[in-house]
Parts: sequence; structure tokens; C-alpha cells
Amino acid sequence: MSAMSAAQAIRATRGWLHSTTSVAAWASEMPEAAAALRGQNLVYFNGAFSPPTCAHAHIAATICNDAEVSALWLDPEPARPGKERWQNETMEARIDMCELLAQEPRLRGRAGVGCLRKDLGPELGTSVELFKVLRALLGPDGKLTWAVGADVFEGMKHWADKARECMRPGETCDALLLFTRDGWTSKRLMVAAQAVGHAPCHVSVIPMPQHLLAVSSHQARHALAQEFAAPQPLWGLNPYCDVSSAS
Repeated sequence: MSAMSAAQAIRATRGWLHSTTSVAAWASEMPEAAAALRGQNLVYFNGAFSPPTCAHAHIAATICNDAEVSALWLDPEPARPGKERWQNETMEARIDMCELLAQEPRLRGRAGVGCLRKDLGPELGTSVELFKVLRALLGPDGKLTWAVGADVFEGMKHWADKARECMRPGETCDALLLFTRDGWTSKRLMVAAQAVGHAPCHVSVIPMPQHLLAVSSHQARHALAQEFAAPQPLWGLNPYCDVSSAS
């Protein structure tokens, strides 16, 4: 029987982790999963994923094709202040969609889907405790990188003290991995970094192809709504079937 993969171990954390103290209880119940995560070079990628887009897929594939990365944690977010309530109502569906993304061949079996922010709750899930839980899972020999949008990075100036706590190598994040959208320049990234202030962790950027710079989940939801709002074809035929083969 083959050993559990890091991706499988990430899935096995769902519903278990409510604080750093809960990590030991989870590890006791699931020692094989705990061993699969210990010492990994993990990238944590959270977002609404409502739905996951080709831009998300590009970011995930770029991460998984980095030879130094051993696992990618996709973490669909629950609702929080400033975010719509339907994020809770669609949580399971978004987890399922992220599972489909994780199964793409170009992710090389390295991606697993968790729900750590949901499990930690509205307060701890948006605090430095989230990264302390991840560090506890990885152990002292693991490495933790946070993949985050440049717009979120820019917004860290409004919570700079907490942001710096999230970027303490060996304690929370060892590195940040930024991805950009349309309109971002190197100068704008430098201004954002200066606004956060000194942070000892390494910061790198995933280059986005031109055709993906403007892609968003909002656009994807709009396209899906238009498709499902389209008039149904006559006689109830499936618009995607071959009519010529209908009896």
C-alpha cells in the first residue's frame, strides 16, 4: 500500500483544525496524514474560487511545476466581513470545483483542497493563527509560502502590523508569492511593499500571460448566469446533443 500523499493529507484536515492546539489531536488520529505533511515545502493559496478560473489554474500549475514546491494547499474562503453571505452557501460547491482543478494533469498530483479558514472560524481564520496552524503541520523542517494577489498585498498597508506578523520566517510565512492583474507594474508593487514596511520574508512574483490579466471570477459568474438564462430549445432537446442522431 502506497504512502498517503501531501494532497490527500490536506483533504484529511477538513473539519479538524480549529486552533494550533488541535493539530496534535488531528495528528494522533491521522498519523499517516500528519507524516505526509511534515517537512513539506508548502504553498498556501486561498481565495473565493467562485468559481475557479483559467487564471487560478495557471497560478496553480505554475506553483506545482516549481521543482522546489512539494505541495499546494487550495483553500476556498468562507464569508467574512465585506464578503457576500453566499460564500457560505456555496462552500461545498466551491470545494468540489477546486477538487476538479486539483485533478488537472498539469498540477502533477501536488494540489490538495482544504478549508482551513472555514474550520478556524471568522476570527482565527483571518488572524496570524492560520499560519501558525500551517507551521505546526509542517514542523520545523517545513517551508511555508503564501500565494496572494497583488491587490491583497497592496491592501496590507491598512493592516500592516498584522501583515508583518504573517511574514516571519520560521514562525509564520517564509515567503510570499504574488500574482498580478491588469494594470499592475513593477513600480506599483514596490510602492505596495514600501507601504507594508520591513518584512524579512522573501517576495517573488508569478508572471501572468497577457490573455489572463483581466480574467476574474466575477466575469465567469456573469458568463454562467447568461448561459443558464438563455431560452431553452424547442421540444426540450439538449442544445449540446447531435440533433441528427435523435430518434
